[in-house]
Amino acid sequence: MRATKRLTIIAIFIFCAVLELFVAFLYQGPAVVSDTGVAGSSDPSGRPIFSGERALAIHRRIFPDFPHPAGSAENAKVRADLIALLQEHGWTVERQTPSSDQATGDEHTDGNNKDQGNIVAFRSELKALPGKPLVLASHFDSCNNGPGAGDAGACVAAVVEAARLLTLNPESLRRPVWLLCTDGEEQGLLGAKSFVAVHPLSKEKPIVLNFDARGTTGPVVMFETHPGNYQAVSRLANKLIRPRLTGSLFTSVYQSLPNGTDFTEFRKAGWQGFNFALIDGAHRYHRPDDRLENVDPRSIQHLGSTALSVGTAIAESTDDFSDQGSDAIFFDILGWFVVTVPVAWNLPVRFGLLFIAVQIYGRPLIRSRVFWPIFRVWLTMALILPLMMGLGWLVSRSLIGSVLLPKPFVAHGHWISLAMWGLSLGVCCWLMHSLLRRIELLIVWRSFWLAHAATCMVVSMLLPAFSYLLAVPAMLAIVATFAIRNLLLRTAVVACLSAVILIPLHHLLAIALGPANGMLLFPAFGLMAMPLLPAFGFSSDRSPRGI
Repeated sequence: MRATKRLTIIAIFIFCAVLELFVAFLYQGPAVVSDTGVAGSSDPSGRPIFSGERALAIHRRIFPDFPHPAGSAENAKVRADLIALLQEHGWTVERQTPSSDQATGDEHTDGNNKDQGNIVAFRSELKALPGKPLVLASHFDSCNNGPGAGDAGACVAAVVEAARLLTLNPESLRRPVWLLCTDGEEQGLLGAKSFVAVHPLSKEKPIVLNFDARGTTGPVVMFETHPGNYQAVSRLANKLIRPRLTGSLFTSVYQSLPNGTDFTEFRKAGWQGFNFALIDGAHRYHRPDDRLENVDPRSIQHLGSTALSVGTAIAESTDDFSDQGSDAIFFDILGWFVVTVPVAWNLPVRFGLLFIAVQIYGRPLIRSRVFWPIFRVWLTMALILPLMMGLGWLVSRSLIGSVLLPKPFVAHGHWISLAMWGLSLGVCCWLMHSLLRRIELLIVWRSFWLAHAATCMVVSMLLPAFSYLLAVPAMLAIVATFAIRNLLLRTAVVACLSAVILIPLHHLLAIALGPANGMLLFPAFGLMAMPLLPAFGFSSDRSPRGI
């Protein structure tokens, strides 16, 4: 049985490694569509298809290969070229300039704000439509240190082309469509603050799709949305272009951070909508090599296709997608589809899981009177989180400033994060083997999943956006308890199916946080080890069987 146990654990690790490789391949973004002419290509239903090549041509026309911060002469030329292009596409264009009556309490103080201004564009033939307006937004200024080809030139180019395609058939649209290219985002969201403070469109509380970049590669992630988002997420999340990468966890984490994008100001002003970003390639963020040659064309394709798909779904509907009383818990499955449930379901479902867990795990444990082994299992679970936090902090502190990690994000950071993932799982397995190898496997199974269900209940009350990370494995375990008699096979099935939820999350967290944040990454990696825990119990041919 020892050999069987080792083979089971090895098989689980092989599955996880293969899944990680698959996720890394899948999360590259879609293939680039070629430029087929002025009108562009269409799908069999006649809908236009976004061309990454056309967006790249727009990028080359508008954005220079050197910095163009807000207030500079270089940025004034970008603005003028962008206005000219939009007018060629048939947009009516306004320039909204800062003025003293637009004061927001965040005056730009470096003396270069005399030549700033947002670009606001609309279609005159759509302006009278009764639906709540749709705004496609990004910012066109760069930071002082880099050309901003990714942040956010790629976003602007993709949005401009997507908006052109979206409005090719105005008779199918049910609401006005606006383009907003803000200025001064890099200097404190100045353009967005000015816009929401005084522009009449802001008073209509429009629906916004905002696009930004923290890197130059990888797929676009929908990482933030508005309060009362259930209707919007449930109806629009599966309009994202695959890989559909999103989750309520990202929204919850991001809104707790001091960072901000233009969407921050839109959300504060009561707008509904989604915030999208490229997050890979962060080692080029705000640096001189944020150049077009380093921008992955697949990322631009994914940006524009997403803007066109979601924008079309909104523009062809009269719904305002507002539901202030209901938030959503949502997550994607391997970027293929998005699962969405109302947050109101959270506690009833978790209470049901806890009730079932008490019946099928708790009652047999009480009858067995094996309280010391149960305590050992619970102690193992309790030690994993602080151990991973401490180990992650130690590893990151050892790496930061070294040849391997001279700055928080480096080009080979993904490989460092992968090594950290392997180290964290190895240490977790060592701990579980040390404390559980003399405890009956069935006792470990029952003790672990009982405590897991109780933990899920607590997390659901305190951090509902995170609760699905525990609830999904708990549901899988209950099903496996009744469906699979062999305990090692049962553990392997639950661990592998849980990995389908957890490994893509690990992949994106490693990209977003980087190896400098081991104190956060290691506990997240430790979640992957948790469903493995029963496999480290003692098993023999004479072991009792049951649920």
